[in-house]
Amino acid sequence: MLSEKVWLDRFLALLPSSVSILDLGCGSTQPIAAYFIAQGYQVTGVDASEYMIEMARQSFPEHVWVQQDFREHLPEQKFQGIIAWDSFFHLTQDDQRKMFKRFAEYAQSGTALMFSSGPEQGEAIGELGGEPLYHASLSAQEYQTLLQDNGFKLIKMIAEDVECTGHTIWLAQYRS
Repeated sequence: MLSEKVWLDRFLALLPSSVSILDLGCGSTQPIAAYFIAQGYQVTGVDASEYMIEMARQSFPEHVWVQQDFREHLPEQKFQGIIAWDSFFHLTQDDQRKMFKRFAEYAQSGTALMFSSGPEQGEAIGELGGEPLYHASLSAQEYQTLLQDNGFKLIKMIAEDVECTGHTIWLAQYRS
């Protein structure tokens, strides 16, 4: 069972059928983008890793895969869904703050936004495959303020959701 399924379905419930989703930090597409594609959505995935993008292209060549740092501006395009799952919290706190303006630039009226963060403000160095891995989060209040200031209405947030392997998840919708 896909541990993220409940949240992914909440996200999709805010979208019309078969629309375009932007996956920031898409990795190889597993499990997030692959789930959306299986549900009939068009995905544009962005990841800094050439290896991950190549895996995504091999798995789903009919979708759009962009190798670049997702903090960089994408060509002018609007999306009905924007997700940054297990990727957003690898940005510095300052870069996270800047991303909310970028989310709004990619949004249109009704766009769903979902991202995962740490449960509280702070920075930490974890490890993945023996390599150091940076994590940062803002306070819940600051995330709420950034969402509101950039045109998003908070729909649901759960810190350390036990039904989703302890993820802290934010789901919002663009109001403009």
